Amino acid sequence: MLFASRPSCIKRLLVVEDDPLVAFDNERTLKHAGYDVVASVDSGEAAVALLATEPVDALVLDLALAGHMTGREVARVARDRGIAVLLVTGKCPDDAEDIALACLNKPHSAAALIGALRAIETMICQNKAPRKVSGLQTYWRPEAA
Repeated sequence: MLFASRPSCIKRLLVVEDDPLVAFDNERTLKHAGYDVVASVDSGEAAVALLATEPVDALVLDLALAGHMTGREVARVARDRGIAVLLVTGKCPDDAEDIALACLNKPHSAAALIGALRAIETMICQNKAPRKVSGLQTYWRPEAA
């Protein structure tokens, strides 16, 4: 798989997904696109524990997780640590803008997942509006120059 551009300011990703097949597909897709996938975990507790010990630039996060911690709680922890959050879920919640930079609807293609991360990179690395990606809602707020 060849992609036009390599990751820029987002390099290290954590995949948080309770469906093992989806997690495997996402991890494989992301690695082929040049990202360093730190880990794939299925629970909020495991995600937060990893965030405490590993440098991570962004989360690819499902809202429905194993364990007691919700995806929303994980997203808030990541946001508070300055980590970009891409929600990947069946239905983007009404409060997605409060907890994530973007939300990608499931099911999605490999190209849409990479496009969603590229959109987040455009927002935070270049401080500009991203290109449209099918199935992706972005919540871009430009930073003051």
